[in-house]
Amino acid sequence: MILAKPDASLADHLAEVTRLGAQIAERLGLEEPLRTKAILACALHDIGKATTDFQEYMRGERKKAYPHALASLPFALLLEGLLNPRLGIEKTRYDATAAVLTHHSPLSPELYKDYNNKPNYHPELRKVLEDVWRLLQEVGIEGLPSVEEFWKQVQPLLQHAPVALLDTPLCIGGERTTLRGVMQRLPTGDFARVKAVLHLADWLASAKNPEPQLLFLEHGSTAIAQHVQKLNAPLRGFQEAARTTKDSVLWLRAPTGTGKTEALLLWAGDTERLIYLLPTQATSNAMWRRLRRIYGDDAVALAHGRAAYMLHQESDEDPLDLRLFGSVFAKPVTVATLDQYLLAHLNGRHWEERRTLARQATVVLDEIHAYEPYTLGLLLEALERERPRRLALASATLPRSLLELFPQGSLVEAEPELWKRQRHRLMVRDGTLLDDGLATATELARCGKSVLVVANTVRDAQVFYRRLRDEWKWSSRELLHARFTFGHRQAKEARISDPKPGMISVATQLVEVSLDISYDALVTEVAPVDALVQRMGRVNRRGQQEAAPVVIYRQYADGSRRIYGREVLEWSLEILRDLPDVPTDRDLFQAAHTLYEHVTATREWQRELQDGRQMLREVQSRLGCYTIDLMDEEMRARFTARRGMVSVEVLPKVFTDKAYRLRENGQGWKIPELLVSIPIYWLQQREFFAPMEDLRCLQTTLSYDSEFGLQAPDEMGEAISGLILD
Repeated sequence: MILAKPDASLADHLAEVTRLGAQIAERLGLEEPLRTKAILACALHDIGKATTDFQEYMRGERKKAYPHALASLPFALLLEGLLNPRLGIEKTRYDATAAVLTHHSPLSPELYKDYNNKPNYHPELRKVLEDVWRLLQEVGIEGLPSVEEFWKQVQPLLQHAPVALLDTPLCIGGERTTLRGVMQRLPTGDFARVKAVLHLADWLASAKNPEPQLLFLEHGSTAIAQHVQKLNAPLRGFQEAARTTKDSVLWLRAPTGTGKTEALLLWAGDTERLIYLLPTQATSNAMWRRLRRIYGDDAVALAHGRAAYMLHQESDEDPLDLRLFGSVFAKPVTVATLDQYLLAHLNGRHWEERRTLARQATVVLDEIHAYEPYTLGLLLEALERERPRRLALASATLPRSLLELFPQGSLVEAEPELWKRQRHRLMVRDGTLLDDGLATATELARCGKSVLVVANTVRDAQVFYRRLRDEWKWSSRELLHARFTFGHRQAKEARISDPKPGMISVATQLVEVSLDISYDALVTEVAPVDALVQRMGRVNRRGQQEAAPVVIYRQYADGSRRIYGREVLEWSLEILRDLPDVPTDRDLFQAAHTLYEHVTATREWQRELQDGRQMLREVQSRLGCYTIDLMDEEMRARFTARRGMVSVEVLPKVFTDKAYRLRENGQGWKIPELLVSIPIYWLQQREFFAPMEDLRCLQTTLSYDSEFGLQAPDEMGEAISGLILD
């Protein structure tokens, strides 16, 4: 018996994958000829396992086998080429062949380049083909040649190494190319859908319960209705309005803590797929737990750079299936960071499945105000090129000038009384955070208040914290910014999320959208008004206290000017002057709206936005159906030259030995605890970074300290004195 797996025959596996593929193609609405191509890919994807060395590999008689996807190439190529004219399309539309070839490795210029030998096909191969033909006929594929005819025609193709088929020069329509080039320039949407069906069917066949309905949300409106009922309160007016809105695009504006998420889910209703996108991993983790309580643990996936770690923490089982299905948006509900969606449109790994499924989904973009113009440019271009079936934009501060960039939608807004809360007492003072803020923060803390201090740069946060520790000897303190290892950051977030009277927590913009925390007072330097509104949202969060003190220092440091620009900071100060001492939520929203009107009209903001759009266009145009390779010098230069949402994780050199010990002890899944997320543009300074292929990460020689975090490349040489390396 020809084996596909140690416990499954090749015939049975191909039959199972083809059955599942036909059902998934139908659920995804694939029409002819894509349906035929998807089924063809499922039926032929593993035919290359009918080689003598693969069968020896299955029996444990050798450690490595010829790549079966490459060995499948001649069969898929010939059959698809014969069927294409009968399907009414040009002969070279090799979508199924490309899907078969790449079902274990992404399509790229180097794929299988080193395999110049021929596979040794098994003597029973023809019998396997007869099984495949019966299979294709059972699922309604018409126009097949006879097995005998096909067998004769395929023989010349089997006389050479399959890789020769990929790179032999061809002349098509007067243009010189290769089969590899033809595959690269296939219509991306069609190739993606065919490959998505093949992958989902193949992965599902290996799952414990291989039923396609597990990939789609059932009875979503019932689940959210039951959840709302448990809240034991009637729907608010804006929630009811969202529930009854039929428009495929929703704009939702509601203050923090008034039920915005429930309104979005009520609008999503009985969607077959929900993708909920947020700016940060912390907010994504919190939303993932929340939606699991509504839709059930098995229905909700988490997708971001550390999702595998989170899943491993919560389950004793190997979460491979969960990770795989979750990472490609294949669960009925996926909570993800926005970069996962953008990477799909920048041809990141598994872009085919992610883009196919996102197009079929209801996509929610929460906290949409949080993105800078370059990232917004990437997002807008992605939405324009491949708009999801339904789209919602939501935020407490949803400026009109931002909304006008997105597809037109129905605006649902919280009722007026919900905007009347007065949670903060503003005090805009002369002076700087570093020179004057320490006295203010400690004075408030001595009165028993928990105090949140927010600096605009990591460096200023570190300096403030060091003075608090060394000069003021303040013991109840914490420091949080983005340059800590994940393990340290988790511990810090837990401590910061439980503020005690007299505690002073020093942070950066990280807290604006990442943590559900509520302090008694805020001390901050001036920042753009919308950022200040978000910082205020971390103080007296639910308005259960009298108006909480918010002290804002007018003078800003050079670092703040570099980040936000002098004009934006000056405009923000002007807007602050016009605000009442105790503003309502409506006043704060209007203030953010006013600033956005200024900012989005600037030449620099518009240029950044257009740069983002141009980047996505260029990447998709250049790559076609290829998957991006960040080791490619030119592509890496394009990404590392930009500031934005794209980040990478690095291992501080000081933790290298610990990482190896974890791996040797079978705890490699804990290595993310040792990694620090950095902006990808830092990689331009190559002297600080080196790949560690065995650990699958980059090592950095930048200094790391468990109390202060990772130093930036431009800070090296100005090491903070008196630190003890962890």
